[in-house]
Amino acid sequence: MAETPDAIVKREDEVPERDPIVSRSTSGIMLVCTLLLIVVLAWALYDETYGMRPWKHAQEDFVARYTRYLNSIKKQAGQTEKEVKESAEYEQLDEEVKAANEKVAPRKKEITGEIKKIDDKLGAITDPFQNARGQITVINYRIETATSNSKKQSLRQQAEQKKAEKVTVYLPADDGSGKTTKQELNFPQLQDLYNGLKDQKAKLLAENAELIKEPSELEKKRQEYLKDHMTGLTPEQIEALKRKYDTFDYSIKQVNVSSANIVDRCETCHLGMREPLTIKASDLAPDGPGKKPDEWARAFVSHPNKELLTIHNPDKFGCSACHGGNGRATTSIEKGHGLNKFWLHPLYEKSNMEAGCQQCHTEDRVLQNAPTLTLGKDLFQYRGCVGCHRSEGFDRETDALANTRQQILQLEENIKSNERDARAAKDEVANASEDEAPKLLARAESLTVANSLLAAQLDQLNIQARYLMQDQKKVGPNLKDVRLKLVKEWIPEWLKDPQAFRPGTKMPTFWRLNGEMAHDARADDDRKAIAAYLWQESFDGHMPPEQPEKGNAANGKQLFETIGCMACHSIGESDSQVGGTFAANLQRVGD
Repeated sequence: MAETPDAIVKREDEVPERDPIVSRSTSGIMLVCTLLLIVVLAWALYDETYGMRPWKHAQEDFVARYTRYLNSIKKQAGQTEKEVKESAEYEQLDEEVKAANEKVAPRKKEITGEIKKIDDKLGAITDPFQNARGQITVINYRIETATSNSKKQSLRQQAEQKKAEKVTVYLPADDGSGKTTKQELNFPQLQDLYNGLKDQKAKLLAENAELIKEPSELEKKRQEYLKDHMTGLTPEQIEALKRKYDTFDYSIKQVNVSSANIVDRCETCHLGMREPLTIKASDLAPDGPGKKPDEWARAFVSHPNKELLTIHNPDKFGCSACHGGNGRATTSIEKGHGLNKFWLHPLYEKSNMEAGCQQCHTEDRVLQNAPTLTLGKDLFQYRGCVGCHRSEGFDRETDALANTRQQILQLEENIKSNERDARAAKDEVANASEDEAPKLLARAESLTVANSLLAAQLDQLNIQARYLMQDQKKVGPNLKDVRLKLVKEWIPEWLKDPQAFRPGTKMPTFWRLNGEMAHDARADDDRKAIAAYLWQESFDGHMPPEQPEKGNAANGKQLFETIGCMACHSIGESDSQVGGTFAANLQRVGD
């Protein structure tokens, strides 16, 4: 078969397409990738060493600064109190204390002498006064319990005679000679003299406290200087501390409190917390002791109240349990202090540090090492907040009342059940055998005895419930009848400062209505506006006509002191205040 023309044409060899693997070098790409890996490795190592573990740098910094501080105080180690007192700074403070004491010494001596004279006079009249008052109190009690008007009238005359009866007292002379002056005083005169001497003594004591204020502050400053400059460590002890940090273990310092599920690493950075020396921020300043401290120097200081560490051992309580923050975090200050966005319990601010005490000490009214918290609780009490607001530690009455009522209901059910069982046992006696009948009667008798015991418990619980009901929070009086009870001009004055008008009232002082407290001139207008609203919205009643004959104030005073008013209410102010504290002080009720 003849070949075609196409078959006769010589075919050329096929050329493969361009291959990037074999036709181009990859060394550039490999170099770039290698450099990137090296950079990533370097960053990872840096982050592992410094980024994720900033505490290592902090520990190295602390060891260096603390060692430098120990070297600086080594020459003062073992310094005696005498050497500190011979320093120029201490001598200057000592001179200031002496000058302040010399300045107030004359008046202080006069006050001491006057107080001694008053005490001598009080010693001379106290027994006669108390004896007379006791006798009059007995007569008043007999008046209260007398059954006939004639008997009461006779006793009242006897009380008046007793008050008019002269009592002989021997008052010491004011010149301090030891001589006495004989005086014949009736009960009102004796009472006025006694109260007057008490008032004089209170004023003198207040003046004396104000006099010694400046010398006391200077004395405190002098004592603090002595304390700060008495290192209390020997050179050997300082060398031991230095050796301790020569072999310091650079690692996370962790406290585990399994019972409270606490893991604390705070002392990983705050290394000076439990050091035997008192370390101030300026002691560990970056430029040397006594220089300007930085942020880390402030973190390296000792605990501000080492006494607390003896009460709240960090090995038992940790740090974050009281101070807040995230005790486990060590990667940054922000996370360690719980200041990041999602941490629920950030570190308390310095001004609010005592708030952590409230977690465990809600029921303690006074905390020795928490003056701000104690002051807050006092204000909550004395400003009248407890009158309306519930707060744990102040008003457990509602919960206690609910529990008491529950116990009362339970006892009542038990008594009813016992009564049913006793009746059933007595009913079964008629059909019981001779052996069973005594047992049933004995059971009925035992149930009756048990009920008598339960009834006694029930009486106690009812008494407890009544007292709890008295102590419960109560709302204020109905303001719809203010026109019937008050003078309209008095309402703004009451709103301004109820505590000043009637100390101990449950009505709080609202700062917004007190211009001095709120620094707002509009407070006066606001009080008048509230008073106008209350007056306009109250019932338009009429006061009863004033009686032409006034009451007997002396008889009222006697009744107030004898029929039980003083069990709740008090009368008088300051040292002369007498009576109970449950209800309001009635000293200014007629103002």
